[in-house]
Amino acid sequence: MKGRNRVLGKKGEDIAARFLSRKGYTLISRNVRTYVGEIDIVARKKCMTVFVEIKTRGSLCFGPPYLSVTEKKKKKLIQCALCYLKMKNMSDTPWRIDIISIEIKRFLRFINKVKIEHFEDAIEE
Repeated sequence: MKGRNRVLGKKGEDIAARFLSRKGYTLISRNVRTYVGEIDIVARKKCMTVFVEIKTRGSLCFGPPYLSVTEKKKKKLIQCALCYLKMKNMSDTPWRIDIISIEIKRFLRFINKVKIEHFEDAIEE
């Protein structure tokens, strides 16, 4: 990932983490690596383990951020979630995968507007 995109992605993850906390989620970890790939955020809401994929864009030239989650990426996210549950000996735990889509609009160097869309249970096994 290029430097500018990395900074934008990190900012999006920070915004998403605060958003989830305000919605009553307990954040377990961020940027979790499994042998299959990476999970942006692992959280809990009540008895549900929630794996969150965050997509952030500074421009809509290529469409809304959530549209960049391809079928291939969805399959990989499911594999990552299952791998995480197995690693943590939580295979019987209820779980789901959410997508958080973030658009960050800037004026000069300052963030002017942030649009957050949260798609719960966005990816089914």
